[in-house]
Amino acid sequence: MAHPSPMHWLVEAFAPLGSTFGERLRFSRDGPVARWSCDGHTAIVELGRGPRVLARFIAPPAIDAISGEPSTLVYLREEDGYALTRPGCERMVDDMVAFFSGIREPRFTFVAAG
Repeated sequence: MAHPSPMHWLVEAFAPLGSTFGERLRFSRDGPVARWSCDGHTAIVELGRGPRVLARFIAPPAIDAISGEPSTLVYLREEDGYALTRPGCERMVDDMVAFFSGIREPRFTFVAAG
């Protein structure tokens, strides 16, 4: 009987993204930075200190009510990142699904506008 690879849990942890968003979900990677996007929402994940990854959640561009200029809002969920463990990755994926589905504050903390 074949044993699953040690990283099999990683595939399982990320499965909800594909099953929820299907072909609308896009993924790209540039070195240590991975980017998932769906319908204008973006999650940028990069290696942090120690066995952790940092994730920034970026909302689709919107017109600022005061300036009339396009603005992009950036949010965090875990300021010190997510552990590179099964529970940490599952929590990050759960946050990605929530953010891509339109959930913002209070689950996420607004950190910047660009």
